[in-house]
Amino acid sequence: MTEILRRFLKVTVFASAFFLVSPLVLLAWLEKKTSVKEAIFVSLGQFLGLFPGIIGSYLRAAYYWTLLDRCSWEIHVGFGSYFSQRGAELGANIAMGGYCIIGTASIGDGVMIASRVSIPSGKRQHVDDIGRLCSNTTLDRVTIGKKCWIGEGAIILADVGDGCIVSAGTVITTKMPDNYLIGGNPGKPIKELPH
Repeated sequence: MTEILRRFLKVTVFASAFFLVSPLVLLAWLEKKTSVKEAIFVSLGQFLGLFPGIIGSYLRAAYYWTLLDRCSWEIHVGFGSYFSQRGAELGANIAMGGYCIIGTASIGDGVMIASRVSIPSGKRQHVDDIGRLCSNTTLDRVTIGKKCWIGEGAIILADVGDGCIVSAGTVITTKMPDNYLIGGNPGKPIKELPH
C-alpha cells in the first residue's frame, strides 16, 4: 500500500467520523454560544469515550478537532479519555492512552501520553489567591512541550519542557526544564537527556 493511498484512506475515515459526530458537535457548539457552562461538551466527550478501538479514536478526534481551542485532526484519544475544558490545544501526532482527563492544557507535537494521566487546569482550580477554598474556578494553562513521553498515572499540574520523559506516577507541581527525565512526588528533574 503506497503512502498516498494510506493517507487518502486516513482522511476518508476521518471525514466519515466527522459526519457521524456532527450532530454532537452542533449540540456542543450551541452550548458554547448560549452558556458559559461546559456540561454538554464534557458529557458528549465522555459518551464518545465509550467507543472502543480505532473507530472510537477517530470519533473522538473528529469531535475535539472542531471544539477545542486548537486541535490537529491527527491525534489518537484512547478509550475512556476526555477533555474537561474546551480551552485545550493539541498539536499533531499526539497519542493518548485510556482513561486520561485533560483540562486547559497546551500539548505540543509528537507527545505520547500513557493511560490514566491527569492534566487538570493547573493546581489551584478551587483555591483563591491566598490559598483558601472557594467556589470560583481558576483555570491555569498547563503546557507540555514537544516530543514528551508522559508515563502511566502521572499528574501534571505545571509546565513540562520539550523532550522530557515523565516517569509513571510522577506528580509535577513546578515548571520542569527541557530534555529531562522527571520522576517522584513532587516531580523533580533526575537526569538530563540527550537532544
